[in-house]
Amino acid sequence: MSATSTSNTKKQYLVVIQDFKDEKALERRMAVRDQHLAMAKANHPEYIVCGGAIFDSHESRNMVGSAMICQAESEEELREKLSKDPYVIGKVWEKWDIYPYRNAIGLEKELPGPVII
Repeated sequence: MSATSTSNTKKQYLVVIQDFKDEKALERRMAVRDQHLAMAKANHPEYIVCGGAIFDSHESRNMVGSAMICQAESEEELREKLSKDPYVIGKVWEKWDIYPYRNAIGLEKELPGPVII
């Protein structure tokens, strides 16, 4: 399955995530980063289509959160998967917003089929 193909039952979501802001947040992120990346790579592209860190600025590159395009049967399934992420378990991600989404450009090709949100 390519990065942009999906079954007709899966929906895409944009997930914008904020890290905890305490002084140990970056330390916790780095402690579980390898586990998080391994999980993300193992679930690409069926669950995580793409994702990466959000910085406070391009100059400092301090990580303050993450953004991902994910695919799931429902928002409930997505929330369940997020709850098992090493960044959630490791107290890196504090809160997130989930938006119904459909990729149009920028991946290998546009998604086939009707818009499903």
